[in-house]
Amino acid sequence: MSKFNVVVVSNDTEYKVSFKNKLTDDRFTIVGYSEIEPSAKVRITGFVPDVVVFLVDNMDIDASFMDFIESMNLSSIGAFPVILTDKVSVDLVNMAAQSGVRQVMDLDVSGEEFTSSIIKIIEKERKYNVSTTSEKKTRSRVFGFFSGKGGVGKTTLCTNAAVALASRGKKTLLVDLDLQFGDADMALDIEPKETIVDLSRDPNGITLDSIISVCTTHPSGFQMLASPSSPELAEYVTSSAVKTILDIARNQFEYILIDCGCALVDPVITALENSDTIFMVNDVNILSLKRAKVCFNVIQQLNQKEKARLIINKNVKKNTVTIADYENLLGIPAYAVISDDFKSVNTSLNNGQPVVMFRPRSPIARDLSEMVDKMILEREGTLENSTANKGRKKKKS
Repeated sequence: MSKFNVVVVSNDTEYKVSFKNKLTDDRFTIVGYSEIEPSAKVRITGFVPDVVVFLVDNMDIDASFMDFIESMNLSSIGAFPVILTDKVSVDLVNMAAQSGVRQVMDLDVSGEEFTSSIIKIIEKERKYNVSTTSEKKTRSRVFGFFSGKGGVGKTTLCTNAAVALASRGKKTLLVDLDLQFGDADMALDIEPKETIVDLSRDPNGITLDSIISVCTTHPSGFQMLASPSSPELAEYVTSSAVKTILDIARNQFEYILIDCGCALVDPVITALENSDTIFMVNDVNILSLKRAKVCFNVIQQLNQKEKARLIINKNVKKNTVTIADYENLLGIPAYAVISDDFKSVNTSLNNGQPVVMFRPRSPIARDLSEMVDKMILEREGTLENSTANKGRKKKKS
């Protein structure tokens, strides 16, 4: 059964909620939202949708709005626009058609009628090969690594996951968003010439070229956008800059990993809101358990609960605080459990190499590889060579 990705574009929250509630067909998935603004094209393109739905009042639809839709050139990414409005007229339908809009429907249209109409349009598009010349990009996925407590190993997990993804041939970007005390560069033994501050303050604005030029390439192949070189420079990194960076980076990278700081400052909140998955990283002690609940409450208040995944780091077999304590307290199962392997991690850090490269057969490296395989499986639906490699290893043993 074919699956279709939908991006919803509107400035009206009620319209967005209403549309989400009526779109119950399993063949359609809302992969993102956007406001009607100049930067919408970059954000929408990053989600790589099949259908872009504009929810807008009839009185706000004029020639400039149609020019806005037409300028996006959505057919170039294999997508087509649809308008849902409160008043449909023949003139509106004709004007929309001239701008490449495939369908205009009433806002009160039922979910069944909407999906039926869209499927017919898709079938017609394919029949006449309208989009055969377009090159469909792969939708990126953004993972935010977050914890309300320092010392839980968040940076270790994030940096090693980036290395593991790059080693599997995935286009990966690591963003160190611990704006005051980020040390992902030290963990990876690289010396960035420029940081996220230079990117944010670029007088020419943030572009894909500027992002790549500021990033530092790790030997494994992924790109890293380093945190400010000094704590007082953190104020130059705004929420708007973070959002723009992520929106643009989606067009280039398959996986974007964000090492969020412990402080819930505006740029970090923006990063969490723009993540597809939020990894709540915790080690097994009573302080982490308390902070986990506080952080989970914040994520709920931000309406990001559905994105939250629990990761238990530094796990030991015998402990007063257990994995079940976290699962019961938060009401979500553990996404991944990483072994306590202080010796391997400490030695790898002192040697300037991520543990998945320095000691690939260590317990923590194996756990990290399994976590990364799970990330790939959820995004791509297959592990490709990773699964095959595991099978060969098992066969040899």
